Amino acid sequence: MAPYLSGECGTAGRTVRRLLPLLLLLALCLPVWVVEIAAGASLPAQRVRLHDDISVIVGYVHSVEQTWVEETYVVDSRGARLVRMRWQSSGAGLPGEYDSYTEGFYVRELDIDIGRTLDYWFLPLNQVEISVDGTVVFRGPDLPSRVVVRVRRVPVAVSILDSVGARFGSRVD
Repeated sequence: MAPYLSGECGTAGRTVRRLLPLLLLLALCLPVWVVEIAAGASLPAQRVRLHDDISVIVGYVHSVEQTWVEETYVVDSRGARLVRMRWQSSGAGLPGEYDSYTEGFYVRELDIDIGRTLDYWFLPLNQVEISVDGTVVFRGPDLPSRVVVRVRRVPVAVSILDSVGARFGSRVD
Protein backbone atom coordinates (compact mmCIF):
# COMPACT_ATOMS: atom_id res chain seq x y z
CA MET A 1 0.00 0.00 0.00
CA ALA A 2 1.28 3.51 -0.80
CA PRO A 3 2.60 5.53 2.23
CA TYR A 4 -0.06 8.24 1.89
CA LEU A 5 -2.81 5.62 2.09
CA SER A 6 -1.36 3.61 4.96
CA GLY A 7 -0.78 6.58 7.24
CA GLU A 8 2.96 6.05 7.14
CA CYS A 9 4.08 9.39 5.81
CA GLY A 10 7.66 9.18 6.92
CA THR A 11 9.81 12.13 7.87
CA ALA A 12 8.06 14.61 5.58
CA GLY A 13 4.65 13.76 7.04
CA ARG A 14 5.87 14.17 10.63
CA THR A 15 7.46 17.51 9.74
CA VAL A 16 4.23 18.76 8.18
CA ARG A 17 2.23 17.60 11.24
CA ARG A 18 4.64 19.47 13.52
CA LEU A 19 4.67 22.64 11.42
CA LEU A 20 0.93 22.81 10.73
CA PRO A 21 -0.04 24.21 14.17
CA LEU A 22 2.79 26.72 13.94
CA LEU A 23 1.70 27.80 10.46
CA LEU A 24 -1.90 28.15 11.62
CA LEU A 25 -0.80 30.25 14.60
CA LEU A 26 1.33 32.39 12.31
CA ALA A 27 -1.62 32.89 9.93
CA LEU A 28 -3.86 33.98 12.82
CA CYS A 29 -1.29 36.61 13.76
CA LEU A 30 -1.16 38.22 10.31
CA PRO A 31 -2.41 41.81 10.44
CA VAL A 32 -5.61 43.05 8.79
CA TRP A 33 -6.91 46.62 8.59
CA VAL A 34 -9.99 47.56 10.63
CA VAL A 35 -11.90 50.67 11.57
CA GLU A 36 -12.25 50.67 15.35
CA ILE A 37 -14.71 52.68 17.45
CA ALA A 38 -13.75 52.96 21.12
CA ALA A 39 -15.75 54.88 23.71
CA GLY A 40 -14.29 55.16 27.17
CA ALA A 41 -12.33 52.45 28.93
CA SER A 42 -15.36 50.50 30.17
CA LEU A 43 -16.82 49.51 26.77
CA PRO A 44 -15.21 47.08 24.35
CA ALA A 45 -14.07 48.56 21.06
CA GLN A 46 -16.25 47.88 18.01
CA ARG A 47 -14.24 46.84 14.96
CA VAL A 48 -15.19 46.41 11.31
CA ARG A 49 -12.72 44.87 8.87
CA LEU A 50 -11.73 47.07 5.95
CA HIS A 51 -12.12 45.53 2.51
CA ASP A 52 -12.37 48.50 0.13
CA ASP A 53 -13.34 52.07 0.82
CA ILE A 54 -16.07 52.11 3.45
CA SER A 55 -18.35 54.87 4.62
CA VAL A 56 -18.32 55.95 8.26
CA ILE A 57 -20.96 58.44 9.38
CA VAL A 58 -20.66 60.17 12.74
CA GLY A 59 -24.01 61.74 13.60
CA TYR A 60 -24.78 63.72 16.73
CA VAL A 61 -26.88 66.48 18.27
CA HIS A 62 -24.79 69.66 18.35
CA SER A 63 -24.23 70.67 22.00
CA VAL A 64 -25.08 74.35 21.51
CA GLU A 65 -27.42 74.46 18.50
CA GLN A 66 -29.31 71.31 19.61
CA THR A 67 -29.71 70.23 15.97
CA TRP A 68 -28.48 67.15 14.10
CA VAL A 69 -25.02 67.12 12.47
CA GLU A 70 -23.55 64.36 10.28
CA GLU A 71 -19.95 63.97 9.20
CA THR A 72 -19.37 61.42 6.43
CA TYR A 73 -15.95 59.87 5.99
CA VAL A 74 -14.53 57.51 3.38
CA VAL A 75 -12.14 55.15 5.15
CA ASP A 76 -9.43 52.85 3.84
CA SER A 77 -6.09 51.60 5.16
CA ARG A 78 -4.52 55.05 4.67
CA GLY A 79 -7.05 56.64 7.01
CA ALA A 80 -10.20 58.75 6.82
CA ARG A 81 -11.23 61.48 4.42
CA LEU A 82 -14.03 63.85 5.39
CA VAL A 83 -16.19 63.97 2.26
CA ARG A 84 -19.47 65.54 3.45
CA MET A 85 -21.00 67.47 6.30
CA ARG A 86 -24.71 67.94 6.87
CA TRP A 87 -26.15 70.18 9.56
CA GLN A 88 -29.53 71.70 10.33
CA SER A 89 -28.61 75.15 11.65
CA SER A 90 -25.71 77.59 11.51
CA GLY A 91 -23.76 79.08 14.36
CA ALA A 92 -21.62 78.00 17.33
CA GLY A 93 -18.78 76.37 15.43
CA LEU A 94 -20.80 75.04 12.51
CA PRO A 95 -19.77 76.07 9.00
CA GLY A 96 -21.25 79.21 7.51
CA GLU A 97 -20.57 78.12 3.93
CA TYR A 98 -22.48 75.33 2.24
CA ASP A 99 -22.91 73.85 -1.25
CA SER A 100 -26.61 73.06 -1.09
CA TYR A 101 -29.65 72.98 1.15
CA THR A 102 -31.48 69.66 0.88
CA GLU A 103 -34.26 68.12 2.97
CA GLY A 104 -33.73 70.53 5.86
CA PHE A 105 -29.93 70.18 5.89
CA TYR A 106 -27.13 72.45 4.81
CA VAL A 107 -24.69 70.25 2.86
CA ARG A 108 -21.02 70.81 2.24
CA GLU A 109 -19.04 68.48 -0.06
CA LEU A 110 -15.44 68.22 1.10
CA ASP A 111 -12.23 66.32 0.49
CA ILE A 112 -10.13 66.63 3.65
CA ASP A 113 -7.53 64.06 4.68
CA ILE A 114 -8.01 63.45 8.40
CA GLY A 115 -5.49 60.67 9.01
CA ARG A 116 -6.03 57.45 10.91
CA THR A 117 -7.65 58.86 14.07
CA LEU A 118 -10.84 60.82 14.70
CA ASP A 119 -11.00 61.96 18.32
CA TYR A 120 -14.23 63.31 19.84
CA TRP A 121 -15.50 64.30 23.27
CA PHE A 122 -19.23 63.60 23.57
CA LEU A 123 -21.87 64.02 26.25
CA PRO A 124 -25.04 61.92 26.61
CA LEU A 125 -27.06 64.88 25.26
CA ASN A 126 -25.18 64.52 21.93
CA GLN A 127 -27.05 61.26 21.22
CA VAL A 128 -24.18 60.02 19.04
CA GLU A 129 -24.76 57.45 16.34
CA ILE A 130 -21.85 56.01 14.37
CA SER A 131 -22.54 53.82 11.35
CA VAL A 132 -20.22 51.87 9.10
CA ASP A 133 -21.50 51.19 5.58
CA GLY A 134 -25.06 51.88 6.70
CA THR A 135 -25.00 49.70 9.86
CA VAL A 136 -25.08 51.44 13.23
CA VAL A 137 -22.17 50.16 15.31
CA PHE A 138 -22.27 52.62 18.22
CA ARG A 139 -24.88 54.68 20.08
CA GLY A 140 -24.21 56.72 23.16
CA PRO A 141 -22.34 57.54 25.24
CA ASP A 142 -24.13 57.06 28.56
CA LEU A 143 -21.53 59.19 30.35
CA PRO A 144 -19.36 62.06 29.14
CA SER A 145 -16.55 60.31 27.32
CA ARG A 146 -13.96 60.34 24.63
CA VAL A 147 -15.00 58.54 21.44
CA VAL A 148 -12.19 57.53 19.10
CA VAL A 149 -12.60 56.25 15.55
CA ARG A 150 -9.30 54.77 14.43
CA VAL A 151 -7.98 52.94 11.40
CA ARG A 152 -5.45 50.35 12.50
CA ARG A 153 -4.14 46.85 12.01
CA VAL A 154 -5.11 43.98 14.29
CA PRO A 155 -4.28 40.27 14.11
CA VAL A 156 -6.65 38.33 11.85
CA ALA A 157 -7.63 36.26 14.92
CA VAL A 158 -9.09 39.41 16.53
CA SER A 159 -11.05 40.16 13.36
CA ILE A 160 -12.42 36.60 13.32
CA LEU A 161 -13.46 36.85 16.98
CA ASP A 162 -15.19 40.17 16.25
CA SER A 163 -17.15 38.55 13.40
CA VAL A 164 -18.18 35.61 15.58
CA GLY A 165 -19.21 37.95 18.39
CA ALA A 166 -21.29 40.07 16.02
CA ARG A 167 -23.24 36.98 14.89
CA PHE A 168 -24.22 36.06 18.44
CA GLY A 169 -25.85 39.32 19.35
CA SER A 170 -26.23 42.98 18.67
CA ARG A 171 -23.11 45.00 19.32
CA VAL A 172 -24.93 48.31 19.47
CA ASP A 173 -25.83 49.83 22.85
